[in-house]
Parts: sequence; C-alpha cells; structure tokens
Amino acid sequence: MPTFTHSLPERQKHMGFDLRRTPAERSIVAVVTCDQYLVTDTHYWGGRTVPHELDNCPACAAIMPKRTHVYVSAFDLKSREHFIFECTSNAAKSFEEHFSAHQTLRGCMFCAERPKRTKNGKVVISTRTCDLTKINLPSPPDLIRALCVIWQVPAGPVRQLEEPVRHLEPVSNTESLNRMRNQPDNVPEPLHVSDLLKGNGKLKRKEVPV
Repeated sequence: MPTFTHSLPERQKHMGFDLRRTPAERSIVAVVTCDQYLVTDTHYWGGRTVPHELDNCPACAAIMPKRTHVYVSAFDLKSREHFIFECTSNAAKSFEEHFSAHQTLRGCMFCAERPKRTKNGKVVISTRTCDLTKINLPSPPDLIRALCVIWQVPAGPVRQLEEPVRHLEPVSNTESLNRMRNQPDNVPEPLHVSDLLKGNGKLKRKEVPV
C-alpha cells in the first residue's frame, strides 16, 4: 500500500563526484587534493567523453579519434565542493611543472580559464603553492574509481610507463669487420700492364679517381 505526504524530502548530497571542465564565461579557482594527476586517452563518442579501451574499443571500431585528458581532484574553497577537474595534456603542463618542483600536487592552488571566452578556446592554468596549515583540505578520492563511476565502466589498473631505453656506447666487432673486408668479393682485381705503363714505358702508380 503506497504512502503519501505533503512534505518534500530533504536534499541529499550524492556520494559521487562531479566532473568539471573550464567554462567559457568564468574561471575555476580551486586547490588540488590529490598527490598526482591521472592521465588517460578518451574519445568523444555518443555525445559524451568516454575512456579509450585497449582491447575491443567500440569508439576505435567506429574510427573515432582519441586524445589525452588529465584529471585531478580539487576543492573549491568558496562553495566547499569537492570535484574532479578535467583538462587536456597541453593545459596540464602547469601541473607537471608544479609536481616536478614540489613532488606533490596536494595543496596546489590553480586558476583555469579560457582567455578568449569561447567554448572551445585554449585553457590556460596558473598555479601557486597554498599554505595547508591554514586550510583544512579533505582527503583525496580514488580518482580511478570515481571516474569509472562517472563513465559507468569497470575500474581498470594504472598503466606503468615503460623504462626508458638505455643507449649503450657503440662497440666495433673487429673480428666481424675483418671477415667482411677479406671476403673474396672485396679483394681488388689485379692491375694490368696497360694500367701501369703510360706513354714512356715507365712504371706508373695507378691513379685512382677521387
């Protein structure tokens, strides 16, 4: 039997995280709560951004191009909202420089904006260090799990980058080189008398053209 009431239920905050991109008309100012950014390839397919899959990717099967996106968890000091910020790899260069200098992104205050105020305009991100002794930042979420909830896909592992290839000093194998030089095909043909005698009958050294 159904029950009815004249009172509206209280608004409940969902347990997930909103995904924010830099809008055209205003900037985003927030503080990063995670230690490191997360990078993945994505497709714009079916009217929304979806992650690229290594095996049997439906967007790749539909010949949709992919591009790299970068994600960080961030905290808006004014609205007190914890969200996930998305940007392109080009825009994330500021995050990369900050991480290289401080070995962490947590406490990095950033301002993301589109200077041309257009929907698809270039995003510019400026960063500075924030005093964490004066700000009570929340704990960072599991970025992978949060993104997979947003995209409604199973959680995948973090792909570790391969170790850079070490270029060794070239070493010549003398034995192999000598064997190549002394092959029968490489032995010069013997000189003829006509090559050695020129005009006056005197023995001349063969002139080799340069």
